[in-house]
Amino acid sequence: MPTTGWNATPVRPRMASPERFIRSVRHNKMNEDQRKTILSTADTIGDHLAWAWNYIATLRALQRHARRCPEVFDKHAHFVSTLTYSIWDALFLKLNHCTDKRKEAIGFPRLFKQIRKYLEPQAAPVSKIDDHEGELDALRAKDKVANWRNRVVAHYTLHDEHAAFFEDNVCSFDEIEELISRYQKLLNFYAFELFDMQFMVKDFGPKAHEAIDQVFAALCAEQGHEEGRS
Repeated sequence: MPTTGWNATPVRPRMASPERFIRSVRHNKMNEDQRKTILSTADTIGDHLAWAWNYIATLRALQRHARRCPEVFDKHAHFVSTLTYSIWDALFLKLNHCTDKRKEAIGFPRLFKQIRKYLEPQAAPVSKIDDHEGELDALRAKDKVANWRNRVVAHYTLHDEHAAFFEDNVCSFDEIEELISRYQKLLNFYAFELFDMQFMVKDFGPKAHEAIDQVFAALCAEQGHEEGRS
């Protein structure tokens, strides 16, 4: 079982059924190098999603505290703005990795290419790729993430269309979380079909909330202390 760079922990939730095992033996005839190659790609996608989930959880926690103690946010506006913008940039980069079609990129396009190359056409994973590619192409949230990555984060190409761009590409927390969940479901379909495992990418969400809670508990306590002295 592979280890991941951070949080996308592969787990074996249950044994495959006899029927699934027979089909796997019959159609998923990969040699060890091919198996390692596909598993490494899947593992990297899992890491992208784990980081993305941690980022969105951190932003959720920041939003919650902004509503609870706006005076603290006003006092530390530079720190909060720096943190928030940095996390959004990193989030867009990580999510865009998952669907990046460049040859050197490690995401679903590479995973699909490897599966098609190494497995027989009648294998269950291969038969689903066309449908899953269509599902990915139809995701509006995916396109908005790519627009932010390509036109703001990686290459700033906005000129006089700032307002229109922002209006067309607003990404809500709900949209981002749904996108990560869909990517996780897609990744786990192939992980289970090929390796009888699944990737857990949301484990550090509570830890992100806990970390922000601790930071702002200290800032709020400091604010109360200063107000008491005044």
